[in-house]
Amino acid sequence: MNLRTGYALMSLFVLGARSLPGQERAIPFWPDAVRTAIHAHVDGVAALETVRELARFHRVHASPGFAAAAELVRQRLASAGVQDAVIERFPADGSTRYAHFRSYYGWQPVAASLQEVSPNPTLLASFPELPVALADFSQNADVTAELVDVGAGTGPEDYEGKQVAGKIVIASGSLPSVHRLAVEERGAAGFLSDFPNQTTAWSGDDRDLVRWGHLSPYQLENRFAFMLSKRQSGRLRERLARGERIVVRAQVRAKMVPGTFDVVTATIPGVGRVNEEILLTAHLDHQSAGANDNASGSAAILEVALALRRAIADGSLAPPRRTIRFLWTPEIAGTLAYLVSRPEVTGRLRAGIHMDMVGGLLGTTRGTFHLSRAAETMPHIANQIAEAWFHDVVSTSAWYAEHGGDPYDGLVWPPGSREAFLGDLRAIEMGSDHQVLQDGAFRIPTVYFHDWPDVTIHTNKDQPENLDATKLGRVAFMGAGIAWTLAALPDSEAARLVVLARASAEERAAWARARAALGGDPRDGLLFEREALAQGIETLRSVASLWPPTAAAVAREVERLRRLQPPVPAAGERDVRVPVRSADVRGPLEVYNYDHLAEVLGPAADLRTALSGRSNGEVLCYEALNLVDGRRSVSDIRDLLTGRYEPVSVREVAEYLALLERAQVVRF
Repeated sequence: MNLRTGYALMSLFVLGARSLPGQERAIPFWPDAVRTAIHAHVDGVAALETVRELARFHRVHASPGFAAAAELVRQRLASAGVQDAVIERFPADGSTRYAHFRSYYGWQPVAASLQEVSPNPTLLASFPELPVALADFSQNADVTAELVDVGAGTGPEDYEGKQVAGKIVIASGSLPSVHRLAVEERGAAGFLSDFPNQTTAWSGDDRDLVRWGHLSPYQLENRFAFMLSKRQSGRLRERLARGERIVVRAQVRAKMVPGTFDVVTATIPGVGRVNEEILLTAHLDHQSAGANDNASGSAAILEVALALRRAIADGSLAPPRRTIRFLWTPEIAGTLAYLVSRPEVTGRLRAGIHMDMVGGLLGTTRGTFHLSRAAETMPHIANQIAEAWFHDVVSTSAWYAEHGGDPYDGLVWPPGSREAFLGDLRAIEMGSDHQVLQDGAFRIPTVYFHDWPDVTIHTNKDQPENLDATKLGRVAFMGAGIAWTLAALPDSEAARLVVLARASAEERAAWARARAALGGDPRDGLLFEREALAQGIETLRSVASLWPPTAAAVAREVERLRRLQPPVPAAGERDVRVPVRSADVRGPLEVYNYDHLAEVLGPAADLRTALSGRSNGEVLCYEALNLVDGRRSVSDIRDLLTGRYEPVSVREVAEYLALLERAQVVRF
């Protein structure tokens, strides 16, 4: 057996958990007693009950419902004896900036109703009975008016020949765009919407889903929008098309006011390397019920906190060396506000785990579990640690589903499901707080837990009955295991991580060579292999950083991988300009409801580039900015993107960076 084949097989052996005979440990870098202690203290049923409690609140950013949910989490932590559980509040007033990001306003909804007055008097929608019935950031109104169909309502052509001033329109386009064209420019009193803000392969199958909608959180002149199902809007439109005159009454008691982004924070204190922390996050916000998105992630990391604390209290686990910090935030905006405002904490964060949608039943939500690695631009041993715990859950649950036995041994929490855990490992995907953590300004390598697709996301049907106590327990078990490894693994066990990191690098390099052999530019093929090994080198260095006694072993493995890296000839096309990132821009350029490029360059600016237009363009643009460090040239950035993701051209990278230069995000 040659060395390369040996390391590939070692990788399969290490990550295969119970799938191979002769395995001495379920988790290769821990004695089984640690796995047993974590399992004994995790309660999937309790996590599902937390989901039910959180689902009662309409948890919009900077709203009373969010504040109540945050207080519930704080109280649960405090009642369990977590002494430093607090809610930190950051202004959400439409003007305070967190780096480049301008905060939203708060929102205080009280009640709202939509009634058809004639010809068929009936109640069409009401809030808070149906929380998603009223679009976020709607404001006070009492209007009785005729209904007008404007199609999508997002272009001038939709209004040709139609008088909408003083009337209520029905539209299917983006809510802020409809509000601008119909209300602000043409004087409509408000509108009804069936805008589908998330689409999947099942979109349109359930015509009774009511989508969660949002007006602009910055526009103090907002009127109102009511959300309807496709069935409701379709019937109203059919009647209008037949020439019926429909009159509706909209009553709204709600207002936009200065508020706060509330962040719940708590820790399990470390006792050794106190200036280093491991982070677990989940966003607490979203509509009621918002069970899978994201009461599930919020409940799961709460269960991690409580389970680890119980294990420490009864002595089955010793206190960790590094502090484990937990954050429950308003999605992206609140995380960015916290990281910018608490640099003393941000500087201590070494790696993270983010959970967003982690409990859905496959048969109901259609969503499977995905474990996304940290960004390819910041490889870290957290990836290999996460994969090991993931494979333990997969193999343990599969064994139980196939052979039966004690449900406890199969990581089953009755009355939860008994199926094998269905999930996969994949590269970074966009869409939640891990984007903030891994931004080039913060560089906190973070693995991301998420279900996708979920047909109930952002709708009235994202309910607790669609979730599974067993899945929540398995996810909490995984999260606790990963966090505990990063925070508490003793130096005596860390040598196993060196082997694991080297094996992973060899395996990725083998795949890179196979990919290059399939054809394409020969230079790009060499970049695939070079960067696979470079990622292995960076991963090994992360081991030495967290466990310094491994430094000598890491240095030897790094040197071996360096010798395996193929030389890459200089490219014929070179752009040697070096971009430098503005210190004022920290975090993603797009935060929900906020687009920094559009704010700086104007809403009519063309922000499309060849790089952003690719199928993986969002990730490539995100990573291109992450690679701007004041040392790499445009061509260097191109080569790293090509080697770690997919072939791109110097022209594409230069064009995107030129757009960022126009927006003063970077300078050359």
